[in-house]
Amino acid sequence: MEKRQPWISVVMPVYNAQDYLADSIESVLNQSFRDLELIVVDDCSSDNSREVCKRYVEQDERVRLIQLKENIGAGMARNRGIQAASGRYLAFMDADDIIETGLYKKAVDASEDGRVDMIVWGATERFYNSDGDVVSENPILPEKGIWKEKREIASEALTLEKNTLLGYQWNKLYRRETAEKYEIRFEKAVLYEDFFFTIRMLEHSESLAAVDTAGYIYNKRFNGSITTKFVKEYFELSRRRVYEMYRFCQRRDILEEAVDILGVIYLRYILSGLMRNADPQSKMKGSQQKTWVHCVARDELYLRTAAMCRVENPALKLLQNSLNKKRIQSCLLLGKGVYEARKYGPLLFEKIKRK
Repeated sequence: MEKRQPWISVVMPVYNAQDYLADSIESVLNQSFRDLELIVVDDCSSDNSREVCKRYVEQDERVRLIQLKENIGAGMARNRGIQAASGRYLAFMDADDIIETGLYKKAVDASEDGRVDMIVWGATERFYNSDGDVVSENPILPEKGIWKEKREIASEALTLEKNTLLGYQWNKLYRRETAEKYEIRFEKAVLYEDFFFTIRMLEHSESLAAVDTAGYIYNKRFNGSITTKFVKEYFELSRRRVYEMYRFCQRRDILEEAVDILGVIYLRYILSGLMRNADPQSKMKGSQQKTWVHCVARDELYLRTAAMCRVENPALKLLQNSLNKKRIQSCLLLGKGVYEARKYGPLLFEKIKRK
């Protein structure tokens, strides 16, 4: 007998997540909405993650395990999951996060019986200290609604980007047929692969719905130091993200309302770029950092967005003023200050960054 198509295919890439994996899997299997399959893609883990996955395969027929022979990264692992999926919608989970019991039910209820192309919901950022204790939570909710006109969809996508909810893959249902028809897959990128996937799906979506729940628990764990991986391509990819959103808004004829939002976002990326340049791992000399600032201040995307946008955040306003007046040393000092703040107080830095 032919297997019935599930409503949702949940794809979960796994790499050395044994400490959190069981909770993550159970949060999916315990959903009040049960018409789903869970495709766990083991990305060649070296811990006991695979054994944890196998245990759930034996316990619940909705769980499938794909075992990769070599490590290919989370994005490529998700692509393997998409290839194996059969559901009407695609959903994604990170192996160290959890979801609230009623989340998928709320999303499906908003889908108008499967007619909506993309459904988005909010998240709760849960911050842990170096001892593994929860120290704070930050819920982020979208405004409930449904949009079916191209300009309306673009305007809501812009709002989601402003509120940091557009660029994740785990807070959405994506129509699988769209991904297959237009051959949309995750890129092999060190950053923002979620955003690039989502923006391509949006290009081919004729409807978007939002559910006002923060039912995805995004666990953010810190080890008390700035030992996170240094990404050399950070600013290049950040600029591309702003540019792709800029072009999307331009094509949908909402550029006028987009400039202020994208400008502030770009200023944040520039400030983060200055901070990363101040990191010894960048190995950038003072002269190279100055050249970098000069290039940013002359960049066409900067001039069209960040140079003219309205800014309320004092640090970003100082940065904008310094860049517009070519006060290079002020920019470098600002980046150095932010680097020191993040180095010695990562949790405080995260709180300040949200303001």
